[in-house]
Order: sequence, then structure tokens, then C-alpha cells
Amino acid sequence: MRIERHTQAKSAWFTWKDLIWIVALILMVVGLRHFIFTPVEVHGASMDPNLQDSERLIGLKVGDTKRFDVVSFHAPDADKEYIKRIIAFGGETVEYKSDQLYIDGKEYKEPYLDEYKQQMAAGELFTADFSFTVSADQLFVLGDNRPVSKDSRVFGAIKKSSITSNAKFIFWPLNKFGTVN
Repeated sequence: MRIERHTQAKSAWFTWKDLIWIVALILMVVGLRHFIFTPVEVHGASMDPNLQDSERLIGLKVGDTKRFDVVSFHAPDADKEYIKRIIAFGGETVEYKSDQLYIDGKEYKEPYLDEYKQQMAAGELFTADFSFTVSADQLFVLGDNRPVSKDSRVFGAIKKSSITSNAKFIFWPLNKFGTVN
């Protein structure tokens, strides 16, 4: 019966190849986190019922944004980040009349607000009437919970450059796991 003995180099719990692979993996994850995606946490009730306090999302740092995307951005009036929905772009006029959204005179539906609008008393407005023209290279953003949201109606349009991510995916809590509506 022959018993083989491992050499000292083979008995180590890892090899240099393993170490290089682990370092490369760590650098790749850090690079993706820094340049491609970022975690986002919802604070407060301004995006209820679609996004709720303490929910955690994945936001993309790359790609274009479009109308009704949910974005996180540096707050223009505080040292924190807000998360809101893009409603209008530079050069557009956004208006609310009798709880209906108009952009440059064209009516837009907002199905993500239906749950809250159904809870309103007859004749009560979910979004008060207003009109705002967005300056070039800026965005008009609103929270989904319009009666309590601090958004562009309060602090004005935001700079496109202040956007930190485009929220795409809910990963916490697990019962809401999926895409952002």
C-alpha cells in the first residue's frame, strides 16, 4: 500500500492563482458598484404607496432617463438624497388642472397614482393645481404621495447633473422583490 504525501506547496489552503482570482473579483465588484450601480434606500413617505420607507433598491448610474422614471438625486435644499419621479424635462411646461397632469398641453395618465387617488374624498384633489416651466438642462420631479411630498413644487426643478441613479429594482423587503413601477 502506497501513501502519497502532499508537498507543502499543495497543502496550502489557497494558491497564488486563487489569490489573484479573488483580488480580480473584488476589483470587479468595486468597479461595478462605483461606476454602474448603487444601492438606494427610501426614507419617508413621499413615494408611498409605490415605494415605502426603508425599502432598498438598486439604481443604475448609467443610461438615459425618461419620463416617469424614479431617480435618486442630491437634494437641492439639504445635505441628503431624495428619490422622486421625473415628470418633465427642460423646456417643457408641466401643469396640473383638476388633478390631471398636462405637459405642454398634452394630457398624461399616471396609473401609479390610482391607488391613492381612489382613497380621496369626492371633490378632493390629490395634486393641487399649478403650472411650472422647466429651464433647459433641468428636470421637474414629483413624489408619488403628492399631499406630503417635498418636490419640485417646493424647491424647483433639479439639475440633470444632480441625479445619482435611476432606480430600477427593489431587493428589500423580499415580498416586494422586483422592478420599480
